[in-house]
Amino acid sequence: MAKKREVSKPSAELWYVSYGDLVTNMLCFFVMMFAYSTFDTPPNPKERLGTLGEHLMNAFAVFDVDGTHRHLLKGQGALLLKPSAKPEEAPRIVKEVRDKLLKVPMSNRMKVISDDQIIKIQIPANVLFDSGQATMKQGAEEFLTGLVPVLGQLDNYIRIDGHTDNEPPRVSVYQSNWELSAVRASAVVRFFTEKMHLDPERFSAQGFGEFRPEVPNVDKESREKNRRVEIVILNRKKIGSRGATW
Repeated sequence: MAKKREVSKPSAELWYVSYGDLVTNMLCFFVMMFAYSTFDTPPNPKERLGTLGEHLMNAFAVFDVDGTHRHLLKGQGALLLKPSAKPEEAPRIVKEVRDKLLKVPMSNRMKVISDDQIIKIQIPANVLFDSGQATMKQGAEEFLTGLVPVLGQLDNYIRIDGHTDNEPPRVSVYQSNWELSAVRASAVVRFFTEKMHLDPERFSAQGFGEFRPEVPNVDKESREKNRRVEIVILNRKKIGSRGATW
C-alpha cells in the first residue's frame, strides 16, 4: 500500500500576510494625513481652490528679467503692444509738428489728425499726382520738400498710405486702384529716401485702393476727399536711434 504524502505546513499563519498589508497601508495613510495637516489650508473649499490656483500660477509664471522686453495689453480679441510713448507727451509733439507744417508751402491743403499713437498728415492726391497717374506732378516735390524738416527731426517709423475713390482708373497704365494707390505711396517714399536722403529703414508704403474711404463715395466732392496720400508718423522709434520721439 502506498505511503500517504505529507503536505508541508506553512511556516507562518496565512493571515499574517493580509495583516501586514493592512498595517502598511494604514501607516502610509497616517503619514499622508500628517503631512497634509502641516499645511496652512483654509477651511473654506473656495479658498482652498484659490490657494491651489495661486500655487499653479506661481509655478507657471513668467518673470521679468533684465534686458529688453515688450509689455502686452489686453485687447478685443487680440494682444496689443504697449505704446512706447507717454500719452501726455503726444500733444506737445503734435503741436510742434503743426507749427512746423504752417511754414510749409500750401499747408492749407493738408489736414493733420493725431492721437497718442500716430500723427497723420493727409494730402489730397491732386496736390501730388494727376488723375490716374503715379508720377509726381510739377510742384509736388517742392511741396514734399517742405515736410523734410518735420520728418527729419524724428526717429519714428513713417508709413505712407495711398488711397483712391471707388472709380476704376480710366486713362491709366494701372489695372485697378490697388496698383495705383500702392505705386503712389511708393513714389512718395522714394522721394523722401532717394532724393531727400532720409533713412529708408524708417519708411514703408502701402496702398489701400478704395477700401479705406474717409467718407462714403456718393458724389464728386466725397470722391475727391477720398483720393489722398497719408503720411503716418507712428509712435514707434527705430531701434538704436536717439532722436526726438514721443
